[in-house]
Parts: sequence; C-alpha cells; structure tokens
Amino acid sequence: MFDGWFSLRARCDDCGFWYERDEEEDYWLGAYLLNFIATEVIFAVLLLAVLIATWPHPPWSALIWIGAVQMIVTPIASYPFSKSLWLAGDLIFRPLGVSDCAPRAERDDVP
Repeated sequence: MFDGWFSLRARCDDCGFWYERDEEEDYWLGAYLLNFIATEVIFAVLLLAVLIATWPHPPWSALIWIGAVQMIVTPIASYPFSKSLWLAGDLIFRPLGVSDCAPRAERDDVP
C-alpha cells in the first residue's frame, strides 16, 4: 500500500484498487484525526502512569521533555497505520464498487 513511510501508492498492483477513493482533498482527514487521538491517548496514559508511580514528587522536567518527544514521534510512527485503518473503515461502510478498480479514464465515467 505504501512505497515509503509517507508515500501512498496510487493503486494496488494486484487488483487495481485505487487507494484514493474520493477525489476530495479532505478524504484523509479522518486518518489524521485517528493519528491525533492515538497520540493524545498515549500521552495521557503515560502521564497518568508516571504520576501514579512517582507521586508525591513527580519529575516535572522529565515529563515535559519526554511528553514533547512522544508528541513528535508517535504521529510519525503511526502515520501509515492510521491511513490503513481509515481506508479499512471506509471499505467497511462503503464496499468496493466498479469504479474503485477501474482504470483512471473509466473511473471518471463510472458512477
């Protein structure tokens, strides 16, 4: 599905499925939202775990730096997974149609 960590292929080599299901620019907004939510939940869980483990003297400086690094690394690390999950969810609610595997010229003509 991906050529690299950040580059999505246009279509599947085996079946011809177009990964960009809609021509809308905001199709992947849900994937970015999933990525953001995962990052925030991981941060909250880690923060709570460290606070519980080190209370009454939590290491605030370490928490700030580790939290900042985690907020940068987690979205990058989970980027292709969030796109894959978003596409999988879209396929559950909108199953494949004829236009999803048609050549690009035919895709524009097929409803």
